[in-house]
Amino acid sequence: MRHCCQFNPDDVYYLRDNECFSSRKLSVGFCPICSKPVAELIEWRFDGVMNKLSLAGIRANDLMLKHKDEIVYSLRQYNYSKFKSKPFGWVYGVNKAVKRRQKEVVKQYACDFYGNKELVKSL
Repeated sequence: MRHCCQFNPDDVYYLRDNECFSSRKLSVGFCPICSKPVAELIEWRFDGVMNKLSLAGIRANDLMLKHKDEIVYSLRQYNYSKFKSKPFGWVYGVNKAVKRRQKEVVKQYACDFYGNKELVKSL
């Protein structure tokens, strides 16, 4: 995204296709120099032409509110759900011994560096 300088958006929203456009993407962020909200809408027409609309300030907020009902998912929501479901990426093992009645049960867990863990087996 570009306003006073080039910067990465805070969040990217993927919008539903309508009768004129497909592959619609709304990027939203704040300019690091002037701190104004900046919105950028990128859509592809079915004949292959790209439309790009960049707005700042109050008009960016109006654009976001206009397309709020068309949001399918956001990139931040997708990344959050990917990391919160199961161990992801590098995985290490943790063994825990628990005493039950006169027996000792060992539980083996697979853990990742995001705090997720999953029971692999219980011996």
